[in-house]
Amino acid sequence: MTISQRIAIAAAEAGLPSDQCMSCERQGLPILPLRRALVPDTRPECITTVAGSLHISAKMGLRTLRMGYLYVLLDQQVWHAYEVSEQGHLRRFNPYEPSDGLPASLPEKCVNENHDIPSSFLNIDTDRYGSAWLAFSSDPWPASVLNAYKKGQAPAHRFEGVDLTQARNNPELLGIAMTPDNLQVDKEVFEYVQRGCSPFDSAHGFHSRWLRRFAMRGYLVNAMNRHTLENGVLAVVLDDTVGLIQEFNHQRLNWVVKRQVWREAHMRAYQLQTSQILQAIRATQREWAAQKVPSLEPMTGDGPPVFVDPAVERQRLVERAQLESDERLEERYHEPKRAAFQAEYDQQEAEFQRFIDKDARAYAALFDTPMFKVAEQYDYDGDHRESGVAYAKTMALCLGGGITEAVAPDVSPAADTTETLWQKWLQDPDSPPYRALLMRDRALLAGLLPSFSDVTNWNDSDKLYGMLSKIIASDDAGLRMRNTLKQAIAETQGALNAASQRLAPNLPPGIQTAVRHLNSATQFLYNGVHLIELEVKMKLGEYYALQSAHLRELQHKANASIAEARDRMPRTIADSDIHSTKAWNKVRPIIQHGLMSLAVLDPRFTNTMISVSVWVEGTAEDVRGRLIDEASMRVTQASSAAQIALMDISVAAGTLEANARKVLQDMRITSQQAAQLVRTGFSGLRGVAGSWDLLLAVGGLYLQHDSLSRNQAKAEVEIGPKAHEAKLAFHGSQLGILGGQIEVIGLVMRSSVSAIRRPWAEGIAITGEAIIKIGAVLSAVAGVFDTAQANLARKRTLAIGDTKAALQYKYAALASGAGTVAFALAVFRPFVFGPLGLAISLSLVAYELSKRAEKNESNALERWARRCYFGLANETPSIHWNAPEFSDIAFAELNAATLGVQARLNFESSMATDPTLPKIGGLVSLSTVQQLKFLVVLPSFNKAKSAYRWKLIAHRVGDGAFPDYVGGESIASGDYFSHPIRPLSPSSSFSKFTPPRHPDYVSDFSTDEYQRPYHSEDGGVFQLEISGVVPLVPTIGSHSLSAATLLVMYWPDRNLPDAYIEVCSRGMNE
Repeated sequence: MTISQRIAIAAAEAGLPSDQCMSCERQGLPILPLRRALVPDTRPECITTVAGSLHISAKMGLRTLRMGYLYVLLDQQVWHAYEVSEQGHLRRFNPYEPSDGLPASLPEKCVNENHDIPSSFLNIDTDRYGSAWLAFSSDPWPASVLNAYKKGQAPAHRFEGVDLTQARNNPELLGIAMTPDNLQVDKEVFEYVQRGCSPFDSAHGFHSRWLRRFAMRGYLVNAMNRHTLENGVLAVVLDDTVGLIQEFNHQRLNWVVKRQVWREAHMRAYQLQTSQILQAIRATQREWAAQKVPSLEPMTGDGPPVFVDPAVERQRLVERAQLESDERLEERYHEPKRAAFQAEYDQQEAEFQRFIDKDARAYAALFDTPMFKVAEQYDYDGDHRESGVAYAKTMALCLGGGITEAVAPDVSPAADTTETLWQKWLQDPDSPPYRALLMRDRALLAGLLPSFSDVTNWNDSDKLYGMLSKIIASDDAGLRMRNTLKQAIAETQGALNAASQRLAPNLPPGIQTAVRHLNSATQFLYNGVHLIELEVKMKLGEYYALQSAHLRELQHKANASIAEARDRMPRTIADSDIHSTKAWNKVRPIIQHGLMSLAVLDPRFTNTMISVSVWVEGTAEDVRGRLIDEASMRVTQASSAAQIALMDISVAAGTLEANARKVLQDMRITSQQAAQLVRTGFSGLRGVAGSWDLLLAVGGLYLQHDSLSRNQAKAEVEIGPKAHEAKLAFHGSQLGILGGQIEVIGLVMRSSVSAIRRPWAEGIAITGEAIIKIGAVLSAVAGVFDTAQANLARKRTLAIGDTKAALQYKYAALASGAGTVAFALAVFRPFVFGPLGLAISLSLVAYELSKRAEKNESNALERWARRCYFGLANETPSIHWNAPEFSDIAFAELNAATLGVQARLNFESSMATDPTLPKIGGLVSLSTVQQLKFLVVLPSFNKAKSAYRWKLIAHRVGDGAFPDYVGGESIASGDYFSHPIRPLSPSSSFSKFTPPRHPDYVSDFSTDEYQRPYHSEDGGVFQLEISGVVPLVPTIGSHSLSAATLLVMYWPDRNLPDAYIEVCSRGMNE
């Protein structure tokens, strides 16, 4: 090619006419570009109702172009390029100099002059060119991509070829031939057929041209006359596989969001949790009934002859005892009502999953098509930073949401599912997810590659760290300032994290190392956050105590918000009835914080040392400086040798900064510092400069789940194979901590997607990328929790397999069937359950109810069943937790019933008369004799190890209103080696009280202690019961002592200050 030819081509490509509007005054043969896309199927049988909202099925059809870029290669030499606006209007631009930002809408001047029709067409000078090759792209192509396609270095099937002679003379051979008498597009193209698209919701929006059909006819008349087109104007259909993938992804994630909104209905969520707890209680009671049936095997060989098989006879007796157990429980609640609700709920869940899976299958299949592969491989250049950024954003819309099939533990991924797709991608270092997260940067991808090895090589991670540092130092693209890019990275990172954790059993171990390094890399690259993984030695009991302390804080905040909501509940006319008012007050007495299980505090393994992984923020030098400063301060303040004791820390393999090992070598920290590191790790990465960044939250969730899982595995090795309750206790607390992090992500979504007007709260229909953004994060977060929940279920199954534990744990399968269904609520609406939600209630029921079935425990559970949502509430006065606003009370009562720690008090009254008074005129001096009874029950108490503190507080008129008192007199208390920790329960500590005019209780009452031994344990451990009766001074009318509070704090092992249970019970003197 000569120099003059090259100059002519360059002039044809870049020399745009200055006297024409590049949107509506372009000259040449008009061709209308269309795309293959999903469109609604408007047949009546395709419109249905799902969970109360309209749904319309979709099918393949034709649409106008979405926002993007149209490239035309003329005679395989000259490029013409068009920006396509959101409305589908075209503006020609210099292909080598795309404008910054998104394609702009048609200028207002053009709109006012009805130029929207000509701007929908591309134009080609058929006197100069004989062929055109058309391709639509989501993003502008850099010069390297343009040259590769022009020179034939990239596959030609990326383009749709058009013979321009045929386009003039026989357009029907190339596509749709439009004439004024027969538009055809008014029957085949969605925008020309429909005035509106509801209830269909498209990823790329909808801009109807239904009202522009008459104008289109007029334009065709003029075009056919001007260009002498006898057979009409051509409309050519282009491939848009990337857009189709985004559309199918949008549809499946739309279902994820719809399902979430449906689940989040407060009452439905509360009913679900109550139903599942009742099922667990029912199954547990059945096992207790079975345990009580003795063996019928003869003890010696000299008994009378037996004519029935003892095993068969015992089974018959077991079945009868279980039937009686069911009947006894069903006397307390309405089983048909519960079963009907559960069946309806499960049916609706299955319907949602069917719709999700249908779209997911079509979505997954498109990734294996030649058109996606060529566009993904050749449309972008990682050496061109803007092209890499565009790739990351486009792939986020394709990949967001990750795996959406329901979790099926121990089942290999099925063909044609998103599970199979992600399993393939995770094992390919050059797959779209990895390339998107690193913007196709070849150096970064090469640096990540060694991480896939099963052997840790610190030099390899240092190379990746060095490359990241180099990019950040130059920061030529201002990556940290690009919020849309960070949002896209967060969506892709979330999908990859959830997939890697879900598929972990089917993946080589090196994959998890690579994902760990990738999370560190994206935090460093896009947020400037350095992360270092440390390992510290810690006692098993201490680690669990720290988990419990974190959960205690989370639940305390949740209880406070629920109590506020309860106070705002409207009171009905019926509530003015005195008995209803009493019940209203009585339903609010218990607050409980603390441990979920006593099993971990078993002396057999509570002092076992394990290595705990934690993530800290900062460079190695920063971390070292902080730890040294803190250590010197801690030693100065420490009051015991145990607090001064130093321990080693080491840098773990998740760290990218190889220099960290050298800097932190031989570093020793105090036990208090180790505890603080672990405590901080439970909060994820949200502490960075007070940031609520979504990428931080998503990355923090992954790293938190990853470290918790590995710590869990180490703990299980130390605990041994038989201690099922302790293992499950750790799993339950892990779920709760993850729940707290999930709530953080919900808050981030509320703040960062404010433009979407919080559809999860307002039920507003939202369109386009917003659904993908919300659905992608929702799906990824739920996926992480689904994995944790599935692991818990798997542990329970293993417990069932143990022959010795079979009877104790068979019921756990029922409890684990409750799944993550309700827990995902924490993402957008943590109100119902608090951040612990299903994790506490279900895992707690599942492993704590397996202990011995003593009569009082059974009664406590039956009392809970009577008062729950499905309960008969046939007490007098009635107590009924029939609204979500009572969930904190319901779960506190359940916690008390399962753990066995009790704090009970009640006022007893009787009528009395003084026999010395005259009887004339009847009972003149009628007075009320009252007494206040209280009981504290502490299970697994050991005098050598345990500690407690309790106090009984009296309230009078002037001390505030029930239950939020501002004053009170401590009239009894007890303390046994307790720690000076302030109670979390509100209105439980007072510096003042309202004194009575006259003494209103007898102060010289006694307190009794009773040690109830356990049959199966050594004599050092027993159930401690502390009780007393406070006589009140008789009075006529209302007593001045109007209420009382009983606060109990219990440390099963006083060597672990954070491992305590707190129960606060209140009662009114009615």
